[in-house]
Amino acid sequence: MDEVLHPSRLAAWVRAIGVLAASPDLQAIWLDSLGAVASWNVGELGLEFDDGYLLLNQWVEAGWVEPAAVPSITALNKKPDEISGEGNAALWTREALDKHQAWQEVRTLAMVALTASA
Repeated sequence: MDEVLHPSRLAAWVRAIGVLAASPDLQAIWLDSLGAVASWNVGELGLEFDDGYLLLNQWVEAGWVEPAAVPSITALNKKPDEISGEGNAALWTREALDKHQAWQEVRTLAMVALTASA
C-alpha cells in the first residue's frame, strides 16, 4: 500500500473508533453533524474506521498502535460485516442504533479496542 502515514490520519481513525464506542445519542449527534447528504446513513459510522483499518499493519509497524490491540480491533472490523446484507437492513437505522443488541456489541468492541493497549 502506498498510503503515507501521518498522525492526523491515525487521530481521525481513533476518533472513528470513539464514535463507534459512543452512546446511541452521541452517535446520532455525530451523524447529524455530517449534514443532510449523509446524516441519514447509519453506515457512515463505520466508513472512517474502515479507511483507517486498511493502515493497521503499517501503524503497528511504525509503533503507533500496540500489537496487543490488534485482536480487538480486528474483532471490531468484522462486526459490521456480520450485521450487513439485505436481510439485516433494519439494523442500519437510527432506531436500531438505540435498540438492537448488535449495535451494543459494536459499542462494546469499540470500547475494548480503544482500551486494549492502555
